[in-house]
Amino acid sequence: MTEAFVEYTRPALGGQTIHALLVDNEVLSRELGAALRRAPGIGAIHHCADWSELERRLRTGRIDVLIVTAAAAPRLRALGRSISRPRVLMLLDEPQAANLGPLATLPIDGFLLRQELSTRALHDALHRMAIGEIPMPATLTRQLLGRAAPGDNLRPVSLTARENETLTLLAQGLSNKQIARWLKISEHGVKRLVGSVLLKLGSPNRTTAVVTAMKYGLIECH
Repeated sequence: MTEAFVEYTRPALGGQTIHALLVDNEVLSRELGAALRRAPGIGAIHHCADWSELERRLRTGRIDVLIVTAAAAPRLRALGRSISRPRVLMLLDEPQAANLGPLATLPIDGFLLRQELSTRALHDALHRMAIGEIPMPATLTRQLLGRAAPGDNLRPVSLTARENETLTLLAQGLSNKQIARWLKISEHGVKRLVGSVLLKLGSPNRTTAVVTAMKYGLIECH
């Protein structure tokens, strides 16, 4: 099966541009391309040859968002946990969403079911990621919360008062802009706080940070 990459650009919030690439088979590439062409504000759609080309683009240009499938999971860890890394949206099949496994430890910022792929769903997921939210299917949310029972032998975690406030707001699903308004600080300040929380909890993204915090008893699991 041939791998395909789809890159698209569209105006982001604040007038910036988001570049995203999809790694998957040709059928899904066409489906996603069609959905992107129907969504408002989408720019050019480019097909790239392989992962090596993606790596070259990451090294030489700015990539804000990557759209991938679970097949790309082994390569995602190389993105690291830097705040400046691209945001990652992963397309999952329903069986994959029901058995997340090691995907939960990867730097992934949002999930979308392939069975639910549509112009509206894709555009909504990308918009939510752009404002700092975490798009996620309900089946995956239930699975993550089910894993959040307090655990034993956890290493001590010490958060500052400001980091605890940030964590609580993250658990409520607030975006960076909303957290900034709540804490009366800049969005840049919120990004630093979120990055610090992720680092201390050893989490690659906001979703797993909240789940880990529940295990530590730092926030309640409702």
